[in-house]
Amino acid sequence: MMLTRRVTAAVIAFAVLAGCVDPGEQGQVDGTEAGAEFTPIILQPDGVSQGENMGFPYGTAKTKVVVMLEHFGPVHQNRNEECGAGPMDSASSFATGLTANFQDGELVGWFYDGDGKWAQTAHDITVGSTRSALEQAMPFEMQTDSTLGIEFFSGSGEAGFIGGFLTDDSENATIESLYSGTNCFFR
Repeated sequence: MMLTRRVTAAVIAFAVLAGCVDPGEQGQVDGTEAGAEFTPIILQPDGVSQGENMGFPYGTAKTKVVVMLEHFGPVHQNRNEECGAGPMDSASSFATGLTANFQDGELVGWFYDGDGKWAQTAHDITVGSTRSALEQAMPFEMQTDSTLGIEFFSGSGEAGFIGGFLTDDSENATIESLYSGTNCFFR
């Protein structure tokens, strides 16, 4: 049964990558039966979650997060020894566009630049959301000194934060990517 679910998820993920199907039309790609409603990944200031009982806060073991990502299809794992924050492992789901970052075997951050159908914040903000929607959903500040692009930042402290990049600095700008926690940005 588990093998069948994994094969089904892999076939659906391949079809999605090939542009043959829409993830919202195929049911949940995370290993549940076809026909069920698709449950997007929730991008949080302190980790990620998927479904009501599947939380992955910072500090979660890498193996657990990788298993969740594998429900969507193949996961590419990488190690970067030259991050400013120290050596970092990453696991990237090409189907979703989510990259999870790990240090010492624990989740420490994420980066998302995939199709907005796959992941969103608790406030329904995702890649492709407008600056106007962002302004209505959560307070944020522009990072005027960013060397990486047109960057914004929302939140801080123990609850964490969500940052991201806009296509431009106009009112009609859209979100290109989102991130939280520790990432390997070279500023």
